[in-house]
Amino acid sequence: MCDECRADADVLDAGRERIYEFLAAILSHPDSGTWGRATDPKAQMEDEAAVDALREGATTWGGAPEFGPAGAPDLDLRSLVVELCQPLAHLKADYDRFFVKSRLNSHSPLEMDHKGAWRKRRPERAVEELRREYEAADCPDREWMPGREDHAARELGFMAWLIARSRIQRRLVCLGGAPAASLRGCDLAQRHFFGHHLAGWLPDLASELKEFEGGGCLEELGRFLAAWINLERRYLDAESRFAETMPSPRGTSTPRPQAALA
Repeated sequence: MCDECRADADVLDAGRERIYEFLAAILSHPDSGTWGRATDPKAQMEDEAAVDALREGATTWGGAPEFGPAGAPDLDLRSLVVELCQPLAHLKADYDRFFVKSRLNSHSPLEMDHKGAWRKRRPERAVEELRREYEAADCPDREWMPGREDHAARELGFMAWLIARSRIQRRLVCLGGAPAASLRGCDLAQRHFFGHHLAGWLPDLASELKEFEGGGCLEELGRFLAAWINLERRYLDAESRFAETMPSPRGTSTPRPQAALA
């Protein structure tokens, strides 16, 4: 991978990391104290710029004009940011209506809801599977392990951490401080986690948020999430970004793209 390609990949991954951090903050319960990350004006401007850069970059990933300004109007944080200007008490009331009071089942098979209904579904196996995945990725903090009611946010936060780890490894590889295989492993960990966990339940969550009868922040969040999922599918299926980090087994050709994520 050339220096210019590495720089481009780092810029795009920095933007993706920011957006996953934003989503993790806004999907946490308002009482958890993370909403400042999503409502800070300076951070919001940087988040908006990150989405704009990612959308512009997406038009070059194997020819993806559907992500241009006319093709993906919901891939824009500005409408959601406007809704976040509502008083926190109003935002919290909507959050509680959707995630707490009206939820009989969680959105993710690995998510803990606020009412404790998940306990009736005996998710021990699924939770243990996710714990093993976190541990295999050398998750740095036991506090991140499954067990909190806002686990949807935890999964998105973990994806942000996986992206950050890829960025660090990319720099180490550039400096000769790590083998190229380590970077490929980090990138594939992102693909695996998105394909086996996030892509399985985020679309349903986005759909239900878009239909929230109260509209406002949650409806806009659903619209953005739906567009974001499509962007991530495209990005993580951009095989050339992964293939260039390692030579092929015989060193004569690059690997063929893998099948698209479900």
